[in-house]
Amino acid sequence: MRSVSLFLVAFILAGFWPAFSPILKANAVSQAALFLNPASGSFLVGSTFDLSVVLDTKAVSVNTIEVELIFPADKIQVASPALDGQSIIQLWPAPPSFSNKEGRIYFIGGIPSPGITTSQGVVLTLTFRVVAPGSGQISFGKKSSVLANDGRGTNILGQNPPAFLKFMVPPPQGPAVFSPTHPDQEKWYRDNNPVFTWLKSQLSTDFSYAIDRDPAGFPDAVSEGAEATASFQALENGIWYFHLRERAGGIWGGVSHFAVKIDNQPPAGFDINVSPGKRTANKNPIFRFFTTDGLSGFDHFQMKIIPLFEDFGEQGLFFEASSPYQAPTLKPGRYQVIIRALDNAGNSKDESVTMNILGSFSQFIDQEGINFFLFFIPWITALYFIGFLALISLFVLFILWRRHSHHIRHAFREDIRNIFKLFKKEKPPGL
Repeated sequence: MRSVSLFLVAFILAGFWPAFSPILKANAVSQAALFLNPASGSFLVGSTFDLSVVLDTKAVSVNTIEVELIFPADKIQVASPALDGQSIIQLWPAPPSFSNKEGRIYFIGGIPSPGITTSQGVVLTLTFRVVAPGSGQISFGKKSSVLANDGRGTNILGQNPPAFLKFMVPPPQGPAVFSPTHPDQEKWYRDNNPVFTWLKSQLSTDFSYAIDRDPAGFPDAVSEGAEATASFQALENGIWYFHLRERAGGIWGGVSHFAVKIDNQPPAGFDINVSPGKRTANKNPIFRFFTTDGLSGFDHFQMKIIPLFEDFGEQGLFFEASSPYQAPTLKPGRYQVIIRALDNAGNSKDESVTMNILGSFSQFIDQEGINFFLFFIPWITALYFIGFLALISLFVLFILWRRHSHHIRHAFREDIRNIFKLFKKEKPPGL
């Protein structure tokens, strides 16, 4: 039995080998790799560093490289792409373009036939400037590709790992500075009234300090006093740098820097989309929502579903949710759905939507109003509508009553005329 099975497998492979051969050969081609150099490292705020996009073709000739890079725009900014430096690219169908607002770099480079085979080919070198402390990564986007010089433009890009980098405030050259209100220089805070303290040496006589947006700022040589503390009020949102110098023995020393990140603005407002609709017989509606935050960055969503037809006291608790969110099975009735967006500084923005889960019948009445399958009428609207209908009805009845009264009077007069005619008497005056 086993020999028969092996024979059948061999027969099938022999019969279909011509069809599978090109696919197997394509899969056998080594996949190229794009990587970043350096792949990791630490850099000081205010400094610049170079990052190179490097290509390893894995012994396959290639002729086109498309690269999309995503970088943390809140921590680093592109200073310049070095097109005149070392590069394997000879043609630029799409020269390097970048957006320091979106944190994106994109370009397409080409090499005329027969292409290039390399293991350490520098595609492009970029210069970044560090603008804020923290950690981040530079990664390849979905539009990245490496095309083989095979006449078909086969994308052979396999590996494209990101670079993991750390950005730090320059080490203190003066007194060691601390902040009881904003202790972590990499964290965002809502408090815009920072307080700073520092260690005071035995020979210290006074200090000079300043706060600004420049990571390499330098305070003047004018004394601010001998106290080892300073505070600032109502700073605007953004990244601030506190700079401090100490004078000891009549000589001003080096400068220490301390960064504070302030964000007391909530995330951007957003819409809540309910599928299949805000009034539906579907017991498991799906909620979709999205927002952004321009300073500290968006962190997560929280959600609360409040039944409006029951008394739940505290009306439930918020729970963490992500979009799209499919609700658990809900009972028929009206609900208020609150979605809270939180940023990395703890600011929040609430948006809400009222929805109606209908029962098995096309309509029903609750304490909020009258529910139909496609729309909802609150009681106040329903009462206005009923009152309007009542006025219309009274008006119509009044018109009908007048017409009927006129008809009765007319008929009575005719009857009187007929009676007098019958008795051949003169018509009474007024008739």
